[in-house]
Amino acid sequence: MSLLEEARLELSQKTLKDIERDTAWKWAARAVAAFQLWNEKGAPELYRDSLTYWGESLEHAVFADETGETVRAVRNWMLQHVPPGFF
Repeated sequence: MSLLEEARLELSQKTLKDIERDTAWKWAARAVAAFQLWNEKGAPELYRDSLTYWGESLEHAVFADETGETVRAVRNWMLQHVPPGFF
């Protein structure tokens, strides 16, 4: 299936808020994974990437709902997987 076909299918099955929520979680997982890889390998670009992914996750989480519930959930989850003060 092409990227365009996948996008059309997703748009036919999900609301924009659903897409924003799912995207927030994907970026959150990337942020934590990049942090873990940086911690294991010490590659500076992974540190930078982790911070970038953190910001992306929160950006999408903001648009997932008006209550801030998604932002809190995503942020709390990420903070469970990194040392205090990293993000």
